[in-house]
Amino acid sequence: MANVANTELEKSLLEEISTDVPVQILEKFSTLIRESGSEDERIAADFLTDYLKKWGVPHQVHNPELYLSVPKNSYLKVTAPFEKEYRVKSPSFSVITGDQAQTGELVYVSTGYAKGINDIFGTKAQGDLGDLTGKIILTEGYPMPGKVQEFADKGVAAIMFISPGKNIHEGICTTIWGAPDLDNKNNEPAIPVLAINKPDGNELIELSQKETVTLEFKTYLEQGWFNCPVIDMFIEGTEEPEKYVLLHGHLDSWHEGIGDNATGNAALLELARIFYKNRDKLKRSIRIAVWTGHSTGRYAGSTWFADQFGIDLENNCIASVNCDSPGCRWATSYEYMMWMSEVDGFCKDVVTSAVDQPSVGGRPLRAGDYSFNNIGITSFFMLSSSIPEDVLQEKGYYPVGGCGGNIEWHTEEDLMHVADLDILVKDIKVYLTGVLRAANATVHPFDFAGTADEFEKTIRSYQAAAGTHFDFTPALDEVAKLREELLSFNKRTAGLNSLDITEPEVKQANQVIEKLARILIPINFTKRGKFWHDSALNVPPLPDLAPALDFSQLEEGSHEFKVLKTHLTRGQNRVVWALQEARELLSY
Repeated sequence: MANVANTELEKSLLEEISTDVPVQILEKFSTLIRESGSEDERIAADFLTDYLKKWGVPHQVHNPELYLSVPKNSYLKVTAPFEKEYRVKSPSFSVITGDQAQTGELVYVSTGYAKGINDIFGTKAQGDLGDLTGKIILTEGYPMPGKVQEFADKGVAAIMFISPGKNIHEGICTTIWGAPDLDNKNNEPAIPVLAINKPDGNELIELSQKETVTLEFKTYLEQGWFNCPVIDMFIEGTEEPEKYVLLHGHLDSWHEGIGDNATGNAALLELARIFYKNRDKLKRSIRIAVWTGHSTGRYAGSTWFADQFGIDLENNCIASVNCDSPGCRWATSYEYMMWMSEVDGFCKDVVTSAVDQPSVGGRPLRAGDYSFNNIGITSFFMLSSSIPEDVLQEKGYYPVGGCGGNIEWHTEEDLMHVADLDILVKDIKVYLTGVLRAANATVHPFDFAGTADEFEKTIRSYQAAAGTHFDFTPALDEVAKLREELLSFNKRTAGLNSLDITEPEVKQANQVIEKLARILIPINFTKRGKFWHDSALNVPPLPDLAPALDFSQLEEGSHEFKVLKTHLTRGQNRVVWALQEARELLSY
């Protein structure tokens, strides 16, 4: 795609970045525990909107009811072969025992710690685990929904996760994304869930391997519907004001949450200040949202927003840009970012232009308020800069899901020392450059030929796994045709960047690009239909075809084998149909 930079405008706006307001936000937020539904969260929201009022930034504060599960206290005691209490926590949406203590025998099952952020959601237990009915399972890792569901299905009484360090990391264990609906309301975790730190967890492992260990535990959480503020700013562009880039991040936190995500709020407010001051230079609009319910509601705020404004997002949202954990100490690398394939070249150019560093973007995980995949919105960024791999190894850090890789993530130690103002300025430069280019490009700078390349690679990997058991030739043929037509489309539209946004040829080209996203993103990131929300379990590429990886585990000719072939036939039909719909768009 053509370079979409207006270097003079970018330079002018980048020079306006100041840390004055970010510092005040960080200092204020360091005095608050921004738990969703709390008074401190509302104080934090008011603190941000006071700036918006002062600057005149148009905004609304919505007050939706969000479905949350807020951990309070948990209790664990070894009752045999001796008595000893241990410090534990429960993740959001653990089953609540209240004062009714539960007891059971402890059984250790090794599932291993995450080796990187891509497996932070946990790995499945290997081999025959025997009968675990009624047992309390002890295993490694974060209390992620996949592991909780896996062991609940085995009939265990409870599960306890060993955090990978001296601190217990907070978390959430439901598979439901946002508020439940009639189809998934019964999918909340069915067992109590606990978390313990590594030294205590290792002590229990050693004990359980020598003797029969009996535990007693209680879990206390407050669960229900809470009114929470969601800040919604709209900075109107001058040429196509109805179209907008959605920039967003979460307000709520675990504990003080300076690196996750007070720094993100500081960045969002500084970006709002600069964009509004220069609104006469914006061709399209910039909508900035600050979510609540992220931590204890599984992205409840952004999910509510997707529900409430679904039709508007479908018709007008150009791109979604997530801002989480920027500006953290030692986070000098941009080689662990996330973005969709169609913006790979765009994002790399953005980072190079903004901070003169290389960058690498992987497939976005099912996380980070990516609540817009079912609508089909091109999305880029999630976590921001990260600690380089060699520094992580030098410090002996393990993988975490935020704070730039600092292991204070989701603990009481995520305090002011985690923030780094110089790095925050760099990250703001990256966000400002990316959002400005997306809003001001005459032709949307998204190259879906890159998506077609990803599809081909994915389908070939599934074909290799399926062998002769299933034929993905129809999908591969359609991808090849689509890729050629996308390359031709790119050539036709390259010359349009010299025209005005309002020219009919430009509007038509941009409509095609937006609709390509609406078709191709859902088949690559979702299984449920438009305007619904898939579960919080990670979604493989082209998920309707991904079960092809299971052929090696099945006996040829068995019932399960034939069911799998039926599933893949239907899945391939969905993919082929979508690819044909995309090609039809390009035939104008």
